[in-house]
Amino acid sequence: MLIDGREPTLARSRPRPDVVELDGPFDHAYVHARGLRLHVAIAGAPGAPLVLLLPDAFGGWYDYAQVIAPLAARGFRVAAVDPRGYGLSDKPPYQSGFSARSLVSDLAGLIPALGYEKASVIGADTGGTLAWILATTHPARVDHLVSISSAHPVDLRRAVAARPWDFLWMLQRHLLFHLPATALTRAFGLIEREIRHFGALNTSARFHRTEAFQEMQTLRAKAGRIDRVPTAIVHTARVLMAPLSLKHQKVKVCAPTLILHAPQSLWARLIDRTRERVAPGTMLTATSLPGAKNLPHIEAPEAFVEAVASFLGKA
Repeated sequence: MLIDGREPTLARSRPRPDVVELDGPFDHAYVHARGLRLHVAIAGAPGAPLVLLLPDAFGGWYDYAQVIAPLAARGFRVAAVDPRGYGLSDKPPYQSGFSARSLVSDLAGLIPALGYEKASVIGADTGGTLAWILATTHPARVDHLVSISSAHPVDLRRAVAARPWDFLWMLQRHLLFHLPATALTRAFGLIEREIRHFGALNTSARFHRTEAFQEMQTLRAKAGRIDRVPTAIVHTARVLMAPLSLKHQKVKVCAPTLILHAPQSLWARLIDRTRERVAPGTMLTATSLPGAKNLPHIEAPEAFVEAVASFLGKA
């Protein structure tokens, strides 16, 4: 489409943040943590055990829209988060901090801001990366850890170094998002391509034939065009294999841990490394959900709720 004889630019086509303010059996709330106003979609009785839902680098709180109310019905207070720079949350300049340390500190501050000492933390992709780091740097804040196709960044880096051919797309993504951020955000087509590629690669062929898949891809593409969100995507994507200080590289996770992963051999090998990350005597369970790949909360929400509720003791 031409505007005044010219192609529309990203600036002209930026949607408003409320494009992700979806209606549903949850409330939209804003919580102040570390000087930021963070958006959460929240449901469940106040005082019930808190479950914190963290999206991947290319999504937002809405990825969990189908599981918030069902988890709340199982007896939890459920909060799906827009991290800094995303959706309806504040979008500070990237110089203010999009490092793994800053993003994890946001989460460590968000839990008490919601009125809790600790939470069961569930994260996908980079959301899972942050959940792993949070469990090692702020163990008192994490009651349970649910990792959706993710790993501690040190363990993932070592797995990639050992068998790079198992992680070719992840390596391509890693290299792409380490290009200069300004160039990437100006060439938004590259980011949108990665948003759509991520959605297709991490869900099953069966799901691709559904209306839900098309809705997911459309919403993610729109949300990725919100002002300053492309910058957040670039910097958050870098967290996947983020370097950590030496004192944090060998710290063990003491929270009971559930890993939900695609039925692929690379995950079996990565989970072997992950077992060394979890403290001796701490429960670690790894499983796949039938019919789902790496985004089970989106393509198999009922099975996801059953698996998580069972793990958290509310089946």
